[in-house]
Amino acid sequence: MTSRVFAVFLFVAVLSTGIVYAQKTLTIVRPTDPVSLDPQLETTAPGSWVFSQILEPLITVNQDMEIEARLATSWEFIDPTRLRFTLRQDVTFHDGTPFNAEAVAFTWNRAFNNDPPGRWKALAGPVSGVEVVDEYTVDIVASQPYGPMLLTVTMPYTGVVSPTAVEAMGDDAFSRAPVGTGPFKFVEWRANDRIVIEANDDYWRGRPALDRVVFRTVPEEGARMLSLRTGEADMVLMPTPSDLPALEADPDFIVEGAPGVGVFYLAFNLDRPVVNDVRVRQAIAHAIDRELIAEAILEGGGVLATSVIGEPVFGYKDMELLERYPYDPERAIELLEEAGYTRGTDGLMRDAGGEILRLDALPSNGRSLKDREIAEVLQEFLRQVGIEVELHVFEWATTFSLMRGETLDYDLNSFTWFTTTADADYTMYSNYVSTELPPASWNRWRYANADVDEWLKAARASLDMDERAELYGKVQDQLAIDLPAIPLYGSYEVAVLSADVTGFVAHPIQYILDLFPVDKP
Repeated sequence: MTSRVFAVFLFVAVLSTGIVYAQKTLTIVRPTDPVSLDPQLETTAPGSWVFSQILEPLITVNQDMEIEARLATSWEFIDPTRLRFTLRQDVTFHDGTPFNAEAVAFTWNRAFNNDPPGRWKALAGPVSGVEVVDEYTVDIVASQPYGPMLLTVTMPYTGVVSPTAVEAMGDDAFSRAPVGTGPFKFVEWRANDRIVIEANDDYWRGRPALDRVVFRTVPEEGARMLSLRTGEADMVLMPTPSDLPALEADPDFIVEGAPGVGVFYLAFNLDRPVVNDVRVRQAIAHAIDRELIAEAILEGGGVLATSVIGEPVFGYKDMELLERYPYDPERAIELLEEAGYTRGTDGLMRDAGGEILRLDALPSNGRSLKDREIAEVLQEFLRQVGIEVELHVFEWATTFSLMRGETLDYDLNSFTWFTTTADADYTMYSNYVSTELPPASWNRWRYANADVDEWLKAARASLDMDERAELYGKVQDQLAIDLPAIPLYGSYEVAVLSADVTGFVAHPIQYILDLFPVDKP
């Protein structure tokens, strides 16, 4: 059913009730379905695009990366480990129950105390929970001084849930039909097809301009772009980069973009013996033409990554990867030979026992821009230096679960990581401290370096921004040597819209999709 036909259907339906206006429906197409609509279980953009319309945090960051109030009206540090928020009054959840301090404490403590805990607990640093001061005042408490504590509260995963709904529905049902205070209310979710949300008439900032939003799942890139041109969709997320110049020149469409905070990696699982050898990792870095990937595959949809965090992120430092690991297949072959491999007449590397150097790869598929195509290109680059790569491609929800497992039965994986607080701690601590292992945390490469652990713990505890920046610079220098992952491209957050859609501004943080001000005839 096209969005225009859908709108006509809704128009007829509301006429039967005596209402005399047509529904304003915005149809958005994106490549993959969410893992869940509950931040307790979902910390990737496909879920956040939807649940951030339904659930609201206490504060957020706008498109200029400035902090804005949402369910809190003001905040202050009581001491270096205690951050106090004054909450809005007269706000209600979609189920009619009141928003208050108990709801905030329920949301945060649910993530921190459940077994297993919420997926975002590991991203909240040393924050230990929330204490209720009075009906409309809460303290967010940390176990130690924490430099990025305020920015941590802006994470979209911290959207406040209705305690009544969670307790009545149970976690499983709530994950499919969340209840919050946001501008839109959940209507339905047809798996791998569509999710529908509708305007919250009682929203505290005023009713949204849109009546309904339909998120459609369209895995095929060409089909997503065609749906926009035929009018079946009003907005495309993760559009085809090569189509952007023509769309920018077409008055029927609007291209909205912003430099992002995401970095797409090729990551190594250091628990696997072959890639545990740094010479093999360095060889792979030399075997990949990263500039070609940025120019020929992304075509303006991303930028060449220069670090494990994006340039807009506090603590960023250029890791000089092109200087350290220029595209040099001959040097890659030399390093593999130094690691004990011999290249046969068939071009494949073999170990001392004659076994082919074969790596299993777990690439994301449909989660990141051009991820499937990049996986195939990486496979070919490595084949050219004698490494055979087998790709294991699944739907995103399956891949995500495998990457988050206690063990990982793959040598390589590829995905995008977004620093959603725009502070290096968000990425650095959970990804590179040796004890931060899945499934509780995010060190999926099983990386361990005692100096890096010390520097990251010191950076987290410091309230001196210059000291923190210096420590993060040292970490990035060390990661360029140890190479647990190869950053390939940095995100550029782009959406393409029909020209009749107004009010949308792209956000540097991919997870934040601000639809409250959006309107269409």
